Amino acid sequence: MLSQKKKYSIELFEGSAQSGGRCRSYYDKNLDMEIDNGNHLILSANTNFLKFCKLIDSEKTLKCLDSSFNFFNLKNKSKWSLKIEGNLFPFWVFNKKQRIPNTRILDYLSILKIIFCSDSEVVSKYTKFNNLYTYFWEPLTLGILNTHCKDASALLLKNVLKETFLKGKKSSMIYQPRVSWNRTIIEPATTFLLKRKVKLNYNSLLKKIIFKSDGMSKLIFQNKEIDINSSDKVVLAMPPHNVQKILPEIKLPTEFNTILNVHFKYDIKKLDHLSTPILGLLNSITHWIFIKNNYISVTVSAANDFNDEKQESLVKKIWHEVKTALGIKSKMMPIYRLLREKKATYNQSPHNLNLIRNISNLPKNLSIIGDWTETNFPCTIESSILSGKKYVNSLD
Repeated sequence: MLSQKKKYSIELFEGSAQSGGRCRSYYDKNLDMEIDNGNHLILSANTNFLKFCKLIDSEKTLKCLDSSFNFFNLKNKSKWSLKIEGNLFPFWVFNKKQRIPNTRILDYLSILKIIFCSDSEVVSKYTKFNNLYTYFWEPLTLGILNTHCKDASALLLKNVLKETFLKGKKSSMIYQPRVSWNRTIIEPATTFLLKRKVKLNYNSLLKKIIFKSDGMSKLIFQNKEIDINSSDKVVLAMPPHNVQKILPEIKLPTEFNTILNVHFKYDIKKLDHLSTPILGLLNSITHWIFIKNNYISVTVSAANDFNDEKQESLVKKIWHEVKTALGIKSKMMPIYRLLREKKATYNQSPHNLNLIRNISNLPKNLSIIGDWTETNFPCTIESSILSGKKYVNSLD
């Protein structure tokens, strides 16, 4: 996927047994089916993602779910929807029936405050603890930044709002894979690379880089060593905690946030009464419910508080929330798989963002890419693709 203007011999080394990182699917023996490792919400504003799908010929594997965001309040068992209209200005705030429940027009001044935020401030500075906070700012911040409002960079959230909701419906349409993330990204991307004679090496964990006075001299993997000369270009596409092990002299974030997913095997034909396959939950452990092909998938963002809770008791609580929100009458809890990504993202605070902005003094033929290296947007698939695209453009 490097520049079309120059010819490169490319070899990729993947530390695990398969491609994709957190955006992948795998066959789960316990559920006896393929499941997505995690859930990702793609919006039509994510143009780099959509162009990537076009490049690898996977556009037809996507489905569009309009621009409605549906929620269920577990506390009072109420349902409501936020419908992003075609206007660039959110005129719906002037219509009481379209506004978020129990909010006033004045509450929405916090949107303007965020738009003019300081680079060094957190989201909670610009939001009051009211119904708009509970029903909008908190779920939005957790979903986008995987970080609590008290820590989350207001700058990152502002940049997302400006590119999505504040541009209206055309930038707020929801996209999801028809089948799985493997079918949409991993399999077609792998095929794309192999057709271009890119060599893929799996189970090849990078352990160390040997440096000499003018740059790198050797890459030491778990199972082999490779000599590096001055004309070679090395790109690290690794999470920050792994980069820190390889390059300990670079100061990187040390605070990380967990994303917790629970996948329940379930006959989704029993849920044909639902108007949307995605539902946000409020006043609950569960943040998002995704209705997949024959399973229900739950996401809990910034789930550090649940890292040490016993699996069975936690899943029972989550299943009760799912049953209530979806109107499931069955008393039996289905078989499930709980997955914890304890370092899913760094804690996306202004301080940690500043650390990443100040990465410097890398050898001239060494670069670092990945979702976390994008300092204008949060850690997402879009940012991951954008970081790679910027690197490619720098080669021209």
